Amino acid sequence: MSGINRLPWWVWTVPAGLLILATSHLPYGYYTFLRIVVCGFAGLVAFNSWADDTVSPIWSVVFVGMAVLFNPLVPIYLSRADWFYVDIGAAVVIVAHLLAMRIRLKQTS
Repeated sequence: MSGINRLPWWVWTVPAGLLILATSHLPYGYYTFLRIVVCGFAGLVAFNSWADDTVSPIWSVVFVGMAVLFNPLVPIYLSRADWFYVDIGAAVVIVAHLLAMRIRLKQTS
């Protein structure tokens, strides 16, 4: 079993839920926290996907892009309206990755 499959399912749902919650009007500190969580998660998934020969490298590229977009050290500034769509899209990508990994896990076991 590869490293990515050892992660529990809720590891995907936490950043996805935080991204959905971010579409509300919240204090600025929440968005900084969101950047840290999503960047860390995306980096973890990108690294584990790259190291796993059975996972498509496309996932690694997508999650590296997500880590860059949400990085807290050199933030990318967009309008609130643009972040709304970015947050929804990132949540959809995370859930799609979760489903793809769980389907692949069932097929290999």
